[in-house]
Order: sequence, then C-alpha cells, then structure tokens
Amino acid sequence: MTATSLAAKRLGLAAIAAVLLLAGGAAGWWLGAHARGTAPARESLPVLGQAPSFHGLTNELGQTIDSSLLQGKVQVVTFLFPYCTTYCPLIAAHLVGLENVVRLAGLQDRVSIVAFNVDPGGTGPSQMRAFLKEYGWNPRDTHWEFLTGKPQAIRGVVTQGYHIAYQKVADGDDGAQGPALTPQPEVVNALAAKAQVGYDITHNDGLAIVDPQGRIRRYYTQADVVSNERLFGVIEALLGTHS
Repeated sequence: MTATSLAAKRLGLAAIAAVLLLAGGAAGWWLGAHARGTAPARESLPVLGQAPSFHGLTNELGQTIDSSLLQGKVQVVTFLFPYCTTYCPLIAAHLVGLENVVRLAGLQDRVSIVAFNVDPGGTGPSQMRAFLKEYGWNPRDTHWEFLTGKPQAIRGVVTQGYHIAYQKVADGDDGAQGPALTPQPEVVNALAAKAQVGYDITHNDGLAIVDPQGRIRRYYTQADVVSNERLFGVIEALLGTHS
C-alpha cells in the first residue's frame, strides 16, 4: 500500500472492528431499505473499457482460474498486498461486508469479488488465505478470487489492463514515492508482523466494477470508503435487478 509516515495514526484491530461493524450496518440497511421498497439512486454506468483477460492464474485455494470462468457475473475488482499495514486490510474487511449484503439479496452466485495480488514475487496462496481469514473471509467461501501468478502475468493484468501502478519499495524508503503523501493509517496485520519482510508494495487503492459481459463500468479511486450501499446499487443495476 502507500507508505506510512511517522505521523500516521495507528488504527489497529479497532479499525477492523469498526469496518466490520459498518458492514453489519450495511446488511441492516439492505434489510430495511428493501422492507420499505427503497433503493440507492441509479448511477450513470458508461462502458469505460474491456476488462483484461487472463489465463492460468492461481487463487487463494490453489485453484487455477481463467477470466472466462468469471463471464456472466458482476466482478468487484480490487488490488491487495498480503503484508499490507495500511489500506488493504480495510478494503478486505469492507468487501467481506459487501459480500454479506450480496448474500442477503440472494445474488451471491452472480457476483465475484476479485482481488489481484500485487506482490506475486513474494507471496502466494498460503499468505493470501491467511490475509483474507484475518479480515473476515470464510475459508469455505468460493465467491472470492484472490489471484496471483507469475509477476509478468500479474503486471500485465493490473498495470496494463486496469491501469493500476504498483512498485516494491524498502521500508522507510519514502523518497521512492515522489511528492509527499498524505499520512496513511497504520493497521495491525499479524501476518506482516510475523513475516517482517522489510518492504512495502505501493499502489493505487482502486476498485473497479466489471459487468457480466466483461466490461469495466465503474471505477472508484478509494476502495475503502465507497459505501456498500453504493456498490450494491451498481451491482443490482448491472444484473438488471434494481428496483
């Protein structure tokens, strides 16, 4: 994620608890809104481009995944670093909450949460599983695809396909970031604390929504703060279930 600074506020486990509490609130919102017959306002959803295709990537369960397996589903796409101690844990917990809303709506088999591992050279399925479990993922849940592969294959999908820049930097190497960045939250990550790898992966905290035809229809630059209500409204619209 983006580099932390000495001024960064340590959010720790309380931050994750807060995100999960908000996730529960989002589920409550869905139940209440649909009981009242209300729904989020429609968003304009122009076609922004074609999502990149890929072959032979590996998910957190060690299964081989091709992009063709995701056709016909809405994909909620983001980019995660398993040793991240800033925004990635918040994004993961946030998307676990979104999945709960999708499940309540009975749409879980029509939606996939897809994350690309931006540290394919340093982490693999075991670290990816541990990371997701730490922030609320159920290991028996097959509606997530946290994907990794050869570094050049991931680079092709993430940077060339989704236009998400990322790079590996040594801890404390803030000079590699260019202009000064806004201080980042620091979130406890037990996996990172145990590994002590001594590097970070800086990257954009984006989230894309891909329609069932494989077209990018919405892009958010801050994946951790876009509301589940808003995301769910886009999902409903793309599936043709928006009330």
